[in-house]
Amino acid sequence: MRDIERPPVPAAGEMAGIGKNRFEAFSDGVIAIILTIMVLDLKVPKEPTLDALVSLWPVYVAYALSYGNVFFVWLNHHDIFASLEKINRRLLLSNGVLLFVVSLVPFATAFASESHWTAPLPVVAYGMVMVGVSLAFVRLRVIASQSTSDAQVQAHHRLEARISGWFAVTFLVGTACAAFLPQSALLLYAAAPVARALRRSFIRPRD
Repeated sequence: MRDIERPPVPAAGEMAGIGKNRFEAFSDGVIAIILTIMVLDLKVPKEPTLDALVSLWPVYVAYALSYGNVFFVWLNHHDIFASLEKINRRLLLSNGVLLFVVSLVPFATAFASESHWTAPLPVVAYGMVMVGVSLAFVRLRVIASQSTSDAQVQAHHRLEARISGWFAVTFLVGTACAAFLPQSALLLYAAAPVARALRRSFIRPRD
């Protein structure tokens, strides 16, 4: 009697039935939808004049910084999973938490834009969402460092986790400022994407 071939049993914590390419494609699709929602929420001036366009400057600045933040979420997400060979359950769940928090960015941006970033509560809410995004990245980086045996990759993810932690502190400070001077918080909120852009300009990214 011929032996029946059985599929390989996944190691402890490893997910069966989901390949890395499928996993990354799903995450990329979610992030693409988030960016699409944000551009659809852009406000159009009620009057076809330059003054009407200029009056909406907080809305357009907020869109630019939100786009920058989500874009760097995508870049860092690629950086994490390009360094790993397999997807385990902890990575899957942490990635789900990250995508959930990032999915709140269009809502937070639109909420703050309704008042042209002059009302404290919506601007505070935006900052808290970005704190959540940064902390979710800290968690994902830590788990990524624990999911590989490559010492160099482990060190890279631990460093990036610390950097994401500092961005969380920056957003938290911006949130505190937003309670008193909402529009001034835009400067601190913009610090994260600007810092990430400068860092990628001067430091060669991992392949």
